[in-house]
Amino acid sequence: MSPDEVMAGSGLDADSEKANRKLTQPLGGVVSVVLRLIAGVMALGLILIPWNHVSIFGFGSGPACADVPINGLSGTGGGGLAHLRPGTYAGTGSRVFVCANRPSLGQQTLVTLTEAPTVFLYVAILLLLWQLLRTVRRDGPFAVLVAGRLRFLAWFILVGALFVTAGQAVARSVFASTIVTDSVPVAANAISDAINGVLPPVLIACGLLTLARVIRVGARMSDDLAGTV
Repeated sequence: MSPDEVMAGSGLDADSEKANRKLTQPLGGVVSVVLRLIAGVMALGLILIPWNHVSIFGFGSGPACADVPINGLSGTGGGGLAHLRPGTYAGTGSRVFVCANRPSLGQQTLVTLTEAPTVFLYVAILLLLWQLLRTVRRDGPFAVLVAGRLRFLAWFILVGALFVTAGQAVARSVFASTIVTDSVPVAANAISDAINGVLPPVLIACGLLTLARVIRVGARMSDDLAGTV
């Protein structure tokens, strides 16, 4: 192959990558900006923790609190909770905000498990999206690898959302049991939250799986056309 042919091929590759990059917008730009913002906020939060009386994911100098379902907990008749343990307090409503003034390490860890899994799930989804968009830019929209990444993303969202929802419900319920003397229905709360939150991830996963199937068919058609040329 002559140098001119090599340069022409490189130019075509660059044009193709530029066109593929345009295909991934505006989602690619949004994902990149959001990931940078998350990294910046996390870094700033870690820097400011020693100088602020706040708690992040249950850890810090402030109280450890969690939003828990009122299911199985005794009320006072005025919207509050009865049978609170010493050094704790609670809010009011269909779900109550319960706190430990001087939380133990176990209570702080439980509060972390009520908040952090959702954040980590969203960050993981953003990273998978970023990886998917990079694949589209490199290989084009109709590639077998793109279909595979879409399928993985679909199942990750579905299974991850269910595990996170149920796990956070368990952590909230166990934390509530350290605040009140009532018996807290841990399993019932986990099942209820998982059922209530299952529809959005199921719809998203079905949409991504369908799109992955369409792209896989497109990839096969593209390969067939390339083979006949």
